[in-house]
Parts: sequence; C-alpha cells; structure tokens
Amino acid sequence: MKLKLTLAAASLLLAGLAMAQPSEYYLWKNNSTGKTVCEPDMPADKWTKQSGPYEDPNCKIRLPG
Repeated sequence: MKLKLTLAAASLLLAGLAMAQPSEYYLWKNNSTGKTVCEPDMPADKWTKQSGPYEDPNCKIRLPG
C-alpha cells in the first residue's frame, strides 16, 4: 500500500513537471533613464513593456503569436 501511494505521488509530480511551460520574457524600458532590460515580469514602477514575448532571457528569439 505504501509503495502504491509513493508511486502515485511520484506520477503526479512528474506529470506536473512535464506540463510546465518556460517563462515568457519581455523587453522593458525605464521611463526615466531609457534603460532596457529583458525580464519575465515588470522590474518596478516606471517601466513600460517595449516588445515580446521572447523565448530567451536575452530577448533575441521571438515567440510566435
């Protein structure tokens, strides 16, 4: 019984990992300084989204759609 429960828990964990999607990255620009960064989320206030989504953390590979 304990083995079945352990196997069931492991199966659920692995299924969740298999369905996980990588983060989408966006190019953000600071309204005050003009500096740009590539991040999945808005870095702080005073930042606006310039473009995206991108596949990589360097904002070089654009995702379709």
